[in-house]
Amino acid sequence: YDKPVKGRKINWMKAGILESDQILTVSPYYAEELVSGEDKGVELDNILRKTGIVGIVNGMDVQEWNPLTDKYTGIKYDATTVMNAKPLIKEALQAEVGLPVDKDIPVIGFIGRLEEQKGSDILVETI
Repeated sequence: YDKPVKGRKINWMKAGILESDQILTVSPYYAEELVSGEDKGVELDNILRKTGIVGIVNGMDVQEWNPLTDKYTGIKYDATTVMNAKPLIKEALQAEVGLPVDKDIPVIGFIGRLEEQKGSDILVETI
């Protein structure tokens, strides 16, 4: 049994891992990265290899967020009508969040941590 205590120090992350039924992370690649070496797993790589770690794939519920039936927008569309709906959706979003409604002003959405690994540096350079 690998105790999470070393001298007078307690590794709470290790304690959590040892007491967990399953360890999950944000992707299969990141799960592999965490067990690839001490520098990536922050000294937890050995315990993660022993207990196992699973990467989950990012995704969404395609039924809940189907643009033809989405209850959160009044503009319904599918793959054949998306280009006609796109400017209307943009205008509705700009108005709803208090931005100037202007077709020439770009609206950019970014889902992720603002760090180089996620490409935010490229986004900043592009803007």
